[in-house]
Amino acid sequence: MDYKEKETLGQAVKAWRADHHYRMGDAANVAKIPYASFQRIEYDQGTPRIKNLALIARTLGMSTDEVIMRWFNDDKQKDQ
Repeated sequence: MDYKEKETLGQAVKAWRADHHYRMGDAANVAKIPYASFQRIEYDQGTPRIKNLALIARTLGMSTDEVIMRWFNDDKQKDQ
C-alpha cells in the first residue's frame, strides 16, 4: 500500500498498522519507538520528535525527507 496518499501521518501509520495486523504496542515495538509516542503520532497529536519521525518514516518505507515534505510542509504553494 502507498501510505503517501493518506491525508495525515497518523492515518498513514494507522493504515500501516492495520495492513500488518499489529496491535498498537506491537507496532510501536516494530517501529522502535515508545508506545506513548507511537500513539500520539497515530492520533495526530502534536509534532513528533525528529528521531521518532525518522523511525516512522523507515517503517512506512519512506525517507524522513518524504515524510516531512508530505505531512509537515507549511508551504501551500507549489514550485513553479
